[in-house]
Amino acid sequence: MSTPFPRVFSSYRRLPSLVGVRQLRELGRIISRVCLILCVLALLPVLYYFLPAVSMGWARAQEEWRLSRMEPVQLEKDAKLLQAEIVRLKKETAKLQKAMAKRLPRGPYIAIDTHTNTFLMREGDQVLREGICATGSGKRLTWVEGNRIWVFNTPKGKHKVRARQEGPVWKKPDWAFVEEGERIPGPNAPERFEEGVMGEYALDFGRGYKIHGTPYKRTLGMYVSHGCVRLDDEDLEFVYNRSPIGTEIYIF
Repeated sequence: MSTPFPRVFSSYRRLPSLVGVRQLRELGRIISRVCLILCVLALLPVLYYFLPAVSMGWARAQEEWRLSRMEPVQLEKDAKLLQAEIVRLKKETAKLQKAMAKRLPRGPYIAIDTHTNTFLMREGDQVLREGICATGSGKRLTWVEGNRIWVFNTPKGKHKVRARQEGPVWKKPDWAFVEEGERIPGPNAPERFEEGVMGEYALDFGRGYKIHGTPYKRTLGMYVSHGCVRLDDEDLEFVYNRSPIGTEIYIF
């Protein structure tokens, strides 16, 4: 009869190899998990940069899908509404153009920009002449004795040529004497009249304001006048010869 000890002894001899296999299997599982985690971490930057683009593409695809499912009847209705709006806008534009054409002067007119001290003479869309000018200084002058204040601004708005003068003589107003600290003479005193300070021509547009020349050419382009508009000699002659009484003047 054989003894069982040799069989039991052989089982104990195989025990270390079985334990080693289990450890290797567990180690393999751990390595697999670590590799998976590393792959996920490596994908995070890619997802960070490309996920917005993917979401935008998805949103665009959804919008295109929604538009593709719109009923043709609705599209046709919207197209008719747009056509009607286009017709309405064309009519309104034509009406505004007609109103503007009525407001434009029929002949030459003068435009004076007091912000840049420049002038234009135009006829319709054509520029006949352009150049620099001098306009009001904006200064204030107070006459305490006479209880009067003058502000030397060029009057803005729409004006017309009321009178034309060749070889104009300046009749000095009261403020000219107050400014120089002199006694104010009578209304027709000889010292009120001064020649050669207004150039060869003058266009009167009311309330004592004129477009005229100046002997002080270096002041053109500046805010130096007492409200009148000063031009260079050649510009003044050109404008004067094409500005009959009634010519419109726009000052802004």
